[in-house]
Amino acid sequence: MKNELDALVPLGRRSLIQATNLTVTILVASLVAMKMIFLGLDSPPLPAFFVVITGLTNAIYIRRKGSIDIAAWILVVTSLLGLAFASVYTGGFGAPVILLAPIVPIMTVLLINTRAACISLGLTCLILAGVFVLSVYGYVPENPKDPNLVLFGDYIVLTYLCLVSTWVVSRYASISRTLLVKLEKQSNIDYLTNILNRRAIEARLLLEVGRAKRSDTWLSFIMADVDFFKLYNDSNGHQAGDNCLKDIARLLDDCCERPTDVVGRFGGEEFVLILPDTNIDGARRVAENIRKKMTDLNIPYGPQKPEPVTLTLGIVSAHGNTIDSIEKLIRDADAALYKGKDKGRNCVVSKVFGEPEVKR
Repeated sequence: MKNELDALVPLGRRSLIQATNLTVTILVASLVAMKMIFLGLDSPPLPAFFVVITGLTNAIYIRRKGSIDIAAWILVVTSLLGLAFASVYTGGFGAPVILLAPIVPIMTVLLINTRAACISLGLTCLILAGVFVLSVYGYVPENPKDPNLVLFGDYIVLTYLCLVSTWVVSRYASISRTLLVKLEKQSNIDYLTNILNRRAIEARLLLEVGRAKRSDTWLSFIMADVDFFKLYNDSNGHQAGDNCLKDIARLLDDCCERPTDVVGRFGGEEFVLILPDTNIDGARRVAENIRKKMTDLNIPYGPQKPEPVTLTLGIVSAHGNTIDSIEKLIRDADAALYKGKDKGRNCVVSKVFGEPEVKR
């Protein structure tokens, strides 16, 4: 399960880095094209040319499954270098490009992490301080263009900045929501058997108890335990034991007759089923069907015990208005299960609230 969860985060980051890299590259290329048209530039500025070429190269690197951390740092470092050189060569604080400074640390925190963003913020502030000092001492040439054209350039840059920052943050939020949904789903699934885990089962049982109380209908809860599972593990190895649990999980899932029936792994070799709107007779039929099909699977314990692996099942059924809590429901099913263990295993023991257990 851990590997599956870990794989989700890089997938989202790769998508975000790829989209941001392409957006920044298109942004710079578009701004250069507009400046060449409206401000009368004869050739593209060298810093912008550097950013565009590096961005395209980085896009190819990401496309070919390169390291997402390296790709993110390439994007950040390229943006910082482009900001530094472009600010100096296009008029310092009088140039539109300086307005793009805030987007670099914001982009860094979204693409990498907070520590990297602090480094990026420090470098951005250092670049701005350097541009300020160079401007004070006259090393940064003033923007020679018409003030109205410069103002138009400021407008274009600010508009792009608003659009890009909004898009990047919304894209980040969208990916985060998708990852959270996937992570939530994965956190409810047992990593080995691919059915619900105990956490999800208890949550679902609480939901079904509430529904049964409101509608005053039957609710049945079945607890199943693999007989002599330690013997099977010791005889065949843990890998075979895992495969056996997977086979049992599939069998239980196949025996769920309705979409509302729920199967899960409660822990170890213990499984459970939640059967809404099912009385004791219906639950017994389901449990007995499971017990017989388990025998039919014919999974032998091993050379010393060639008999097939079996299940013991405990059932508790109740009307919604008689259920005190899910803990009481689980305890009663567990008690019925171990009553079956005491009576010889490979059997079904059922109980209705207020009635004694019945062995089948």
